[in-house]
Amino acid sequence: WEAYSSATALARMTREKLAETPDTVMWELVGGDINKASARTPFAAMKQGDKAGKEVVDKYISYLACGITNIINIFQPNVLCIGGGVANEGHYLLDPVIEIAERDQFTAGCELKTKICIAELGNDAGIIGAALLGE
Repeated sequence: WEAYSSATALARMTREKLAETPDTVMWELVGGDINKASARTPFAAMKQGDKAGKEVVDKYISYLACGITNIINIFQPNVLCIGGGVANEGHYLLDPVIEIAERDQFTAGCELKTKICIAELGNDAGIIGAALLGE
């Protein structure tokens, strides 16, 4: 799942799309240097109406939502938090992920639903968790 839905994977997908589609907003955002593409690039391009950026974001979200749906189907957690740098995209990331997960999970007709949200501790979650282990 890491190979498809991590920030590293998103940056890779962005570079692949840049290589096949010249003259996009994404090229402007990376200053013409494909190596400057990051996980933020396609979201920023999409927000400016760039079709190629939206295609990358949609593909990424489909992978992320598939994994989240599988986690829900297997473990049925009460809450599932999305963290990491890409989670900073907020509702641009969360809304479509929730829509896909709610549609595709086995418990779609049940009253109890897994709450999908952005992790409140952001990138500090691992550090805070490690510090709490020492107590």
